[in-house]
Amino acid sequence: MRLVLSCCFLVSLLFLPISQSLAATQYVSDEITILLRRGPGTEYKILKTLQTGASVEVLEEGSQYFLVRSQDGTEGYVLRQYLTTELPKSMVIARLNEEKERLQSTIDDIKRGAGTWVDEKQELQRQLVELQQSFESEKNKRLEVTRSYESLQAGARNVTELVSERDRLQAETERQAEELKKLRQENESMLRRAMVNWFLAGAGVLFVGWFMGKRSRPKKRGF
Repeated sequence: MRLVLSCCFLVSLLFLPISQSLAATQYVSDEITILLRRGPGTEYKILKTLQTGASVEVLEEGSQYFLVRSQDGTEGYVLRQYLTTELPKSMVIARLNEEKERLQSTIDDIKRGAGTWVDEKQELQRQLVELQQSFESEKNKRLEVTRSYESLQAGARNVTELVSERDRLQAETERQAEELKKLRQENESMLRRAMVNWFLAGAGVLFVGWFMGKRSRPKKRGF
């Protein structure tokens, strides 16, 4: 009877469709230890045990057993009911805990950095105030320079005007000096003519007086 059942089991295995899924990774279900056997049955030798969360590479899929390869390269058969394509809850929880710890570490780093950021913010604010003060100081200096430049420009305009006025006055002085020279020459000429006239007039008067005096003398009578 046992032989008949074994033959029927083998025949059923031959007629069952076996799909191959190369490089498909599955995991041992939660909280169990399964056996990796040499063949698809409990009568085959146990090669090793697989713990929850152990990943295996599925080489062949059967109705009850999967041919798999473990992480160390051992190939054998395990019951398909103990395999799942989803991560076991223990691994999910472990990963979540790792992620939680990572996030907590990040939060702690952020909290530690917050104090530094506050100090940096205060330092930046202080530097900003200094920059604003420096800007205002430079602005005032620029205004002073602008006023000085405008004053210099005004002074330059005044100097130009003064130079122009000096040149004009100098030209006017030279013109008046030339006119004065001409007037002096004219005065001298007029004075010479007047002196000549006066001289001639005086001589004429003397001559007329002499002539009149001579005529007025009585003539001597002869004896």
